[in-house]
Amino acid sequence: MRRGGAAPLAVALFAGLAGACGAGGPPPVAAGPAPPCASRFELRPAEASELLVEGARVFAERCSPCHGDEGYGDGVLADLLPVRPRNHRADPFKWGASWPDIERTVRLGRSDVMPSFAGALTHAEIRSVSFLVACWVAQREPAE
Repeated sequence: MRRGGAAPLAVALFAGLAGACGAGGPPPVAAGPAPPCASRFELRPAEASELLVEGARVFAERCSPCHGDEGYGDGVLADLLPVRPRNHRADPFKWGASWPDIERTVRLGRSDVMPSFAGALTHAEIRSVSFLVACWVAQREPAE
């Protein structure tokens, strides 16, 4: 059974604030509980929340067709690829699972299947989507 991850958490975190937002811009990020991975990466809760919201947006637009809506490797294109997309919730990471390692993979691409997003995403978008995936990795249960 799948559990909710950082993307649903980020969306839920701001769902209650949407009414206060109005047309003037994004909701304030100081409200609500701190994301569980904020302290692990030594980030202020507001910064972690901003990264998760932006990361969820980028993931939904750019990553979910292959990796699935919640990162389980079950996207609509997964079966069409020569190498199955990584399940960010369980699969080992060949090129490293730290936030900088994931950021490098998103920027450079890997194995002639994972495309490079260096020209398609801004540095901030790469950083935020990598943070989202790093939070999923950090929430994994330790191996028995």
